Amino acid sequence: MQAESATGRPPFGLALFFSTNYSYILFIDHLSQEVFVNILELCLSPDYGGLEIHMRDFSRWLSQKPECTLSLSLREGSRLEDALQPLQRPILTFPKKAGKFPLAAAKKLAKFIVRQDIDVVHVHWKNDLPLAALTKSVCSKKFKLVHTRQMNMPGKKKGLYHQYIYRSLDLFIAITKYLQKQAEAHLPLTKEKIRQIYYGVDMPEHVTPERTAELKKRFKFKDKFHVGLFGRIDEYKGQHLLLEAVEQLTQQGLDIHAGIVGAAFDPNYEQSLRERAKEKGLENRFHFFGFYDMPIELMTCFDTIVLTTKNETFGLVLIEAMFAGIAVIGSNAGGVPEIIDHEKTGLLFETWNADDLAQKIKRLAEEAPFRQALAAAGQKKAHEQFNLDIQYEKFYQALKSVL
Repeated sequence: MQAESATGRPPFGLALFFSTNYSYILFIDHLSQEVFVNILELCLSPDYGGLEIHMRDFSRWLSQKPECTLSLSLREGSRLEDALQPLQRPILTFPKKAGKFPLAAAKKLAKFIVRQDIDVVHVHWKNDLPLAALTKSVCSKKFKLVHTRQMNMPGKKKGLYHQYIYRSLDLFIAITKYLQKQAEAHLPLTKEKIRQIYYGVDMPEHVTPERTAELKKRFKFKDKFHVGLFGRIDEYKGQHLLLEAVEQLTQQGLDIHAGIVGAAFDPNYEQSLRERAKEKGLENRFHFFGFYDMPIELMTCFDTIVLTTKNETFGLVLIEAMFAGIAVIGSNAGGVPEIIDHEKTGLLFETWNADDLAQKIKRLAEEAPFRQALAAAGQKKAHEQFNLDIQYEKFYQALKSVL
């Protein structure tokens, strides 16, 4: 039976010496080779998009590591809290965003960190950085601070306030090379404190041809060419571009159907899309599925998946589609070109250009062998470069590296 210390950490391994006639042999308990770490995953975001889902899945993965003790700090009443409650790990909740100088919240978080003997605080949402930095200043327990960044950083952040925030970091993880370059140019951090690690994707075992057929029947997919767009419904995500592309292709005589999968971040924008589709006579071709908890299985119902965001930092939905063996089209901006090798593993279209998007969709609709070749090459790249367990292990080792 393995002993534990007062903090819940296993003790160091025991070294035993045995003598022979010729030499001394040292046996060391394998436990001494492990680095035991207490990690706090922090995300007070009220949303439930790509950032929050990554935090959810990484936390679930961490909870399975025997040498890691996981604690959580989340927004009270959020979908993220609901999703992670079943882990039965210590959770500290906050009723709202902490703000720029959240002294009371920092003291509350500091007490939790002391109680849980936290070694590393991992921040996912950039709006939580002021809270984490201030907590590091007031906490009696010394801990390391790591931030994983998903969003673009177009401007420099080197004023006194940002110096205080970012110089509290022990490590900054950028999820794309594009973002890594932005961080090196815009943040008051040395290059040694900035590391790039891609997100990963896992293909659920239950995603099978039989499951795809079941979903097609459930959602009444017709024997037509179907284009899917996955992500929250918001003007910046560019769903209107797909609507314009479908209108053009319909006028050209192509039988194209589009599916919008995701929750409405901006209900007014969603309503405007519905009204425009009806005005153009496309309400039977432009379909809204709402939020779907397992998007990768629904992706298999489509012939191609598009990402129309004006400037997407990464584009996890593209990798999910590639894993599922579906051809992809993405906007030529942000981190998307790191995922799609144009005309090899997918197609890139000119950002915010509905005409170019329509041309790319038309090509895949009319050239099935080309579409299938892109899908196969994309699936191969996804397995080689974006494997979930491999990428999560890289994140985990990065967290341990600051100790």
